[in-house]
Amino acid sequence: MAFSSMRGRRAVLTWILGSLAACSGTAVFSASGPEAPPDVATGRRLYLASCAGCHGVRGDASGEVAASLFPPPRDLTRGEFRFRSTASGTLPTRDDLARTIALGLPGSAMPGWGDVLNDSEIGSIVLFVETLSLRFAAEARRPEDVLLPADLTPLAATPELVARGAVLYQKMGCGECHGPQGRGDGQAAATARNSDGTPSHVFDFTYGVYKGGDTARDIYRTFVTGLDGAPMPAFDQSLPDQTDRWALVAYVQSLGRPRGLAFYLTERPTWREPMAAARPRSPQPLPVAAPVAAPAADAPRADGW
Repeated sequence: MAFSSMRGRRAVLTWILGSLAACSGTAVFSASGPEAPPDVATGRRLYLASCAGCHGVRGDASGEVAASLFPPPRDLTRGEFRFRSTASGTLPTRDDLARTIALGLPGSAMPGWGDVLNDSEIGSIVLFVETLSLRFAAEARRPEDVLLPADLTPLAATPELVARGAVLYQKMGCGECHGPQGRGDGQAAATARNSDGTPSHVFDFTYGVYKGGDTARDIYRTFVTGLDGAPMPAFDQSLPDQTDRWALVAYVQSLGRPRGLAFYLTERPTWREPMAAARPRSPQPLPVAAPVAAPAADAPRADGW
């Protein structure tokens, strides 16, 4: 446990130093006058200064600090984007990409750049990101793929709506991955895989920090559109009723708990390995004097513990 905690702190420190370096490099390109229209050349320059350290020069998640980050940075060459307003399997809108760049992904190493870059600069990075995957040249964006209306208004999270959401949580099988209390420890969590074959770390709702944003509208968007590349499906077809959707949002939000300093600093098994707390650890064999052979050690665990 001590080794895991030390490794986690080292990764966080590496990311902080990398982010500070990226911010100092980005400031050189901040516009001092009227914003120029977005363009790919500017986007490439900003990407290399601010993003390549994690995502890699070619966008293949091979940046200098990528190996130290958890979760790992997105491989932009795959063209799979989780936080979208569009239907599952379709390209995100440019506004979707700009929102992720501007706001970042809370709970991950992806910082928000909205306080550092202006709208035109963020738009330029969006244009350059589109050059990193062949999908953007091969597929067309269609207005009908956008599933969230501009005037989407959440329902008030009344006790009745939360109770309705609790029933839907069970009915929709959410607990199979996220667990009966939403702690990310469902039966399917240990074997969940992303589309690239890597383990998918099922979200712990009690953590209350959502990468796609923690407003009701943000969580609604995730339910409706799903997370492409991850096991999280889209509910736009299976949960068509608007009240049901908002009820599920209200219930999931009710699972979050207050977060003090100790909450962030305490070692939490569900952060790296959802099932770690449920599995007994194999005791390490004690050394024995020669010539008696020591018992064979257990095979090393895949999660490094």
